[in-house]
Amino acid sequence: FSSIDIRQLAAYLKNAGLKTFVLILVAGMVLWLTEYLRFSISLKPVIDEPLKTPLRRIFFSGYALRFIIPGGHGEVGKMAFVSGPYSYRLVAYLMDKGSLAAVVLIGGLAGIWKLYPTTRVYYRLLVIIIPLVCFGAGYIIRKSKKGFPGIGKYPFKNVLAANIPLSIAHVMIMALQYWLVLKAYGVSFFSTYTTVNIVLCAIMIPISFAGLGVREWTTLQLLKFYSLPKESAILAPLLVFLCNVFIPALIGAIVILFFKMKPKLFPKDSATLHQQR
Repeated sequence: FSSIDIRQLAAYLKNAGLKTFVLILVAGMVLWLTEYLRFSISLKPVIDEPLKTPLRRIFFSGYALRFIIPGGHGEVGKMAFVSGPYSYRLVAYLMDKGSLAAVVLIGGLAGIWKLYPTTRVYYRLLVIIIPLVCFGAGYIIRKSKKGFPGIGKYPFKNVLAANIPLSIAHVMIMALQYWLVLKAYGVSFFSTYTTVNIVLCAIMIPISFAGLGVREWTTLQLLKFYSLPKESAILAPLLVFLCNVFIPALIGAIVILFFKMKPKLFPKDSATLHQQR
């Protein structure tokens, strides 16, 4: 990043124009809605009593907690504001972020296949890895049903059926945000989509807060294939970070402080799942 010319970056930002920023921000708001729907769909089956804190407040608090918990998993902290046993909250979180991770992983592998042909020989290992992962996930779910009464009633299939399309929409919206900047330099939407998938895979690694640095560095490395100036390449992830992470995190921090939200660290074990309707 030391070679980035701030003046040049400012010039590229000016060339992008206010219209581009507004479009990225509007797309970001649609992304917030997509994430909220996935979060609420995953959580509602494990809510055993009326929430004292509105779901939308809990949702925005997760953005603020991204700056406290490293990696793309900072939002796990928002589950502390939900009542109920830890196991139920964990299942809801895994169904929320797990569906997105699955979509991103598939897209990321496709992107690596396209951008790094020399790695294709290692894809043969997926024939072994994928069945092992599926078997491991199934084993954990079966054990969870036995070890934690009530989890057996969780509608895994119904939740996944809703969350997978929402996760695909999540990645598509982010790709659109990136493309609104990169289209001026001849980068196609498909190339942008594969790039975004790899970037999302990278920021899931818990080595930074809110993906800062990782998002930008990964984008720079991937866009080298398109001979873009560094300043124009880094502009897209910076604008996306501002609209998708920083602004909602600011809202989340205000919500936590203004409403004096307190985590529920000692849930009652007697909580049960809602009955299927």
